[in-house]
Amino acid sequence: MTRALPFAAGLTLALLLLGGCQASRQSKLNDETPPFVFRSLDLRQQDPQGRPAWELTSPEARYDIGRRIARAESPKGVIYANGKPLYRLQADSGTVISDGQAILLEGHLRVERLSQPAVLIQAARARWLPHQKLLLVDRAPVVYDHQGRLRADRARFRFDADTLELLGSPRLDRWAKPFNPLSSLPQDSPETTVQVSKLTWKPSTGALEADGPVLGQRLVTGAPTGTLPQRLSAERLQGNTQSQTYTLLGAVHFEDPAQADNLETRDVQLDLAAQSGRTELPFSLNHGALKATGTGLKVLGNESLAVIAAQCHVEQPGDLLKAQRCQWNWRSGAVEAQGSVLLQRQANRQISRAEHLEGILGQAGTITISAPGARVMSRFQVPQRRP
Repeated sequence: MTRALPFAAGLTLALLLLGGCQASRQSKLNDETPPFVFRSLDLRQQDPQGRPAWELTSPEARYDIGRRIARAESPKGVIYANGKPLYRLQADSGTVISDGQAILLEGHLRVERLSQPAVLIQAARARWLPHQKLLLVDRAPVVYDHQGRLRADRARFRFDADTLELLGSPRLDRWAKPFNPLSSLPQDSPETTVQVSKLTWKPSTGALEADGPVLGQRLVTGAPTGTLPQRLSAERLQGNTQSQTYTLLGAVHFEDPAQADNLETRDVQLDLAAQSGRTELPFSLNHGALKATGTGLKVLGNESLAVIAAQCHVEQPGDLLKAQRCQWNWRSGAVEAQGSVLLQRQANRQISRAEHLEGILGQAGTITISAPGARVMSRFQVPQRRP
């Protein structure tokens, strides 16, 4: 029965045997010893259950026995999870230190996720520590999934936890249309960009957490050239890149210079695919000359509709509306209110009370008021006729 050699010892022995008679003629190695040149390099490691853990191959490598360093050309690697290939790595060159304790990958580094969801990592240099299941990227890593891109100055990728940590001005970019990150990367500018101070992301699930300050901007699709982007800020960010749902935590400020919109609130939930957002907390919203406050706001971008859940208060020059609940279409100007409705209009000093209101707010707008099962109470001041 044969006994398996430890990994480092087995690798060294294999390299010595491949080296041929040149090594046998030297009893001592010194700094002038030329490196061995091999036609190929093939390193493999198994997990405690005997399943493949990782491997690294190269068509050509030079090995320095004294320093235990191998320099590999066009190295390719595979990282396994539970015995199945999960990530594929390749680079222009690699340096294997201490028989695989650390591997330096340089030049056009590419890391591909082999199972769904597809993920691509690009960088100029990284240090792979196979036994720690860790990849350290120190030169501008870029990560793509099916609809977005993550960028930072450096990154730490823990393969065992499938967790990528981005450090140094992390940025999250998003395009409106999905794409395949392994075959067709977008060439145009992203629609949305968000910058944070630290970001953690799980490629397998899309779960994302980021520390603030959160600073974002969005270019509205189809907007005229020169239109200023929408801007937002928050204290923290949580979400999921697969479902495209996010939560802006803490104080939230949103501004759209093109539409003269300004929103102040806290803890906003966003669904980018549905172009909707909502908060259950008090808010203050300005849209041009219109001002709205209340508790609980839902904005449906596809319907151009804003719904105030409670304590609705809408005011613009010449009009004041109060109700328990109301909604407003900012494109058509249509307004609907329910529950203890109070309407005050500067024209004729009108004051009306009812349980339901619908119409269009504005100086030239029309208002229809109804009170099912009850009367509508209105008061007007009629101008006196001149004699």
